[in-house]
Amino acid sequence: MSFPVPARTHSLISHWWSAVQSAVDDMLARFAPADDAQGQAAPLRLSHAEAWAVRTAIGIFEALVRRMLVVMCAEYGPMAPLPEGVKLLFRIDECPPVPVIRRAPAADPDHFLKAPSAGLPRSEGSADGLVSAAPLLKRLAALADVFENGDLYLLAMRARLHAPLKPLLAPQPKAFTDPALSVEQADNMQYLHAVALDVQSHDSS
Repeated sequence: MSFPVPARTHSLISHWWSAVQSAVDDMLARFAPADDAQGQAAPLRLSHAEAWAVRTAIGIFEALVRRMLVVMCAEYGPMAPLPEGVKLLFRIDECPPVPVIRRAPAADPDHFLKAPSAGLPRSEGSADGLVSAAPLLKRLAALADVFENGDLYLLAMRARLHAPLKPLLAPQPKAFTDPALSVEQADNMQYLHAVALDVQSHDSS
C-alpha cells in the first residue's frame, strides 16, 4: 500500500500511541488485583461514576488504536501473513464479521412464554452500589496486548484492509466527540479518523 501519510499524522500517532499505552498500563496497575493475589482476590469494585469514566476512556483508546494501526499499515510495503494459529486479544475490526439480525419480541410467538433474563451475575451486580471492574480489565488487557505484540496487529490489520468489507466504520466515532475531551484532543482524534478512512479507501492493489 502506497499512501502519502501527512506529516501531522506522524507526530499525532507518536504522541497518542505513547499516551494510550501509558494510560492503559496505569489503569491496569490501579484496578487489577495485586500480583500476589492473582486467582484469590476478586477484581476491584468501582462506583458507577468511576466505572463510567473508565469505560469512556477505554472506548476512546480502542477507537484511537484501530485508526493508528490502519495509518501505520500505510507506511509498510508487502508484509508476511499472520502466523497460523495466532489469536489476538484486541478486536481490530469495528464491523461484525456476520450481520446480526435481532428478532423483535412482537414477532416471536413464544416471547411471553420464555423466562425473563436472569440479569447480571451477582459479582457484577450493583446491590451495594458498586460494579465489578472485571469487564473493564478484560478490555484493558486486550489493549495492552496490542502494545506488547504490535507487529502481529499490524499484520492482522494489513490483511483486513485487503478484505472487501473494511475494518473501520465511516461515521465519526462517538468517543471522539465526548465532552470529556478538550477541543484540541477532539480535533486531533477526528483528524486521525479522516486520515484512517482515506487509507482504508486507498487502492491497495
